[in-house]
Amino acid sequence: MIIFSKALADQATVWKALREAEGCSNLPADLLRFSAQTRPVVMWNLTSHCNLACQHCYMDASREANAEMSLEEGVRLVDELAALKVPILIFTGGEPLMSKNFYALALHAREVGLRTVISTNGTLITPEVARLLAEAEIRYVGVSLDSVSPERHDAFRGVAGAFARALQGLKNARDAGLKTGLRITLTRDNWQDVPALLSLALEQGIPRFCLYHLVPTGRGAGIADRDVTPEQRRSVIRLLAEAAEELKGKDIEILTTDSPMDGAYLLEILKERDDPRQENVRRLLSNAGGCSTGVKVANINHRGDVHPCHFMPQVVVGNVRERSFRDIWIDHPSPELLALRDIKSSLTGACGRCDYLDLCGGCRQKAFFYNGDLKAEDPTCIVERQAL
Repeated sequence: MIIFSKALADQATVWKALREAEGCSNLPADLLRFSAQTRPVVMWNLTSHCNLACQHCYMDASREANAEMSLEEGVRLVDELAALKVPILIFTGGEPLMSKNFYALALHAREVGLRTVISTNGTLITPEVARLLAEAEIRYVGVSLDSVSPERHDAFRGVAGAFARALQGLKNARDAGLKTGLRITLTRDNWQDVPALLSLALEQGIPRFCLYHLVPTGRGAGIADRDVTPEQRRSVIRLLAEAAEELKGKDIEILTTDSPMDGAYLLEILKERDDPRQENVRRLLSNAGGCSTGVKVANINHRGDVHPCHFMPQVVVGNVRERSFRDIWIDHPSPELLALRDIKSSLTGACGRCDYLDLCGGCRQKAFFYNGDLKAEDPTCIVERQAL
């Protein structure tokens, strides 16, 4: 996660995060990856059931209800995560609001003091649902809008009317007093919509704009050829960097995720300008450490399988129905998990010799998809090769 607004608009809270050691429980959720926090942010795919059919779905979610963990198993997991003091629990799916256990688990998480977030397509957030989310003290509601064109969004999401319902859901969450964010997954079909979507977030009083990069996992693997070109990606990153500076003082933050190279390219932009902030921004990004797979991020799917990243389904490091999450993640991590935590030391190709290795390391799942090797270079890198 690269928070452009924090890096470029001189927000002092970033430096507070850098100085924190283990006591990160009072930090804003979006700063935890820039801190020394070692317990992971946990993404929990409550269900693989979804009411949409998104072309890029990393989980290959279905409109058919599939087996998920029981309420008893879910409550036990929430208790384990609370005891471990994980900084954030992200409820996702599928569509998490389609899980029969969502509200019970969200309310239980509130009772045991977990900070929770929901990642949703937004189409099911009625005013009553928004009220219930507020009652459960959900800290952040992220809703996906992939175009300002309802027709393009609906085609990407596979259901007519999805755009209107998602936008209304976002407004309902906002009106219920919830912190909200507008998210876009970047492709060749929508990269030119980024300025208009950012304007939409500003117009609607949505305080976060988050750009996701396409990761070729699940159904996303089937549209890998629709990922943006390097030139298009550079253009979008430059636009977001400029917007972060221009909107300083406005109630919005701009960030990207699923692409640690964005931080490296941001440094390239600052280098071009001979910007005096280079050193501080580099320190911030180095502390974040690039890809968080297996370290600051963990994924638990609807069957209880634990993955080092939600985009890495081929790597299973345990199952919470069989062992506690603490045992899987901390006490007795698998050889695969340990190897991922030290993978930067053995990267090959451009990633292995890059000057930005300490703050990037590329996306390991993209390396695996395109090269069949988690240690290979990330071929989607946008840093000019002469900088490597």
